[in-house]
Amino acid sequence: MSTNVYNIVWADDEINDFLDEDYEEDLREMGFVVIGKARDALELEKILEKSDMVDAVIVDANFNESSSVTESERDISGLDYARGLYIHKYNRCIPFFLYSNRTEELLRDITKHNPSYLNDFPRHKRWFSKYLLEERNEMFDAIKKEVDERKTTSFIIRNRYQKELSYADVLGENSYKYIYEVLCRDWDNTLGDMREPFSTARKIIEQIFGQCETVKLIPPISGNTNGTGDYFLYKEYSPWDEQTRRRVPQFKMKGDDLMPKPMAQSLVYFLNMTQDSAHRKKNLTLKVDEYFNKTKDVLLLRSVLFILIDIIKWFIETWKGHMDPDVNEKVLWEKV
Repeated sequence: MSTNVYNIVWADDEINDFLDEDYEEDLREMGFVVIGKARDALELEKILEKSDMVDAVIVDANFNESSSVTESERDISGLDYARGLYIHKYNRCIPFFLYSNRTEELLRDITKHNPSYLNDFPRHKRWFSKYLLEERNEMFDAIKKEVDERKTTSFIIRNRYQKELSYADVLGENSYKYIYEVLCRDWDNTLGDMREPFSTARKIIEQIFGQCETVKLIPPISGNTNGTGDYFLYKEYSPWDEQTRRRVPQFKMKGDDLMPKPMAQSLVYFLNMTQDSAHRKKNLTLKVDEYFNKTKDVLLLRSVLFILIDIIKWFIETWKGHMDPDVNEKVLWEKV
């Protein structure tokens, strides 16, 4: 995707009545994804627990503090609660926007004894009317402008690496969280503070190998992580046999390379760099973690990260083209 995507949370007591699939699709075409819907303040606070994924919050004046129904037009308890979250809990880091059916005259009258209230929701900047259809687009333009001006690390990374993170998301939450964190830390120059990053990266590759075996993209060899890397590079699996003191071929790949050779070569490099995480400290060969902790040189970790992203992308795309395990077993590999 070439344009930015803006993650919004929408809080309105009638959210399910107007925000249907068609409306959400229209918003996606405009560049907005509704990642949370709240009917009351408690739901909103729960959604905002993952605040680093939220770019903006839209709040209705009819928004309730609890699940009880608002009985008075002058009741803005939910809006007060949301404003409290905005000011105190999130220190104004997430922009809140008021989008309401209540008239401007009524809201000004309700808040006349608290001038700072409307300072947080200035008209036509953070406060827009549902009655006036043209103000809907005005509000979304204001959201884009404010979020773009803030340019948080989270926003920059999620948009710069949209495709890469989408592949990681398919693989699972742990994969997404790791890659997202490393990319954000790299942007914020805090990558050198990560602890044992190579171990987590290797576990994700081991997960990919296991899934490759489950759908029978490869023979039953994923228990030997380094051997699986060699299989992709050399098109055969030949583990070391202690009795004969030599490598004995067990499986070989059929047809074309399952993984492009440049990628397979980078995978072997990746496995070598993360090998230490598979052994006890007395058996370490490269002492990668020790080197990383001592030098704080992040270039090595960057190289591992982007190889990992490449392998995840390869797996998702390859798996989509080979979803039948029975067919895979017949056409992709054979026992020697």
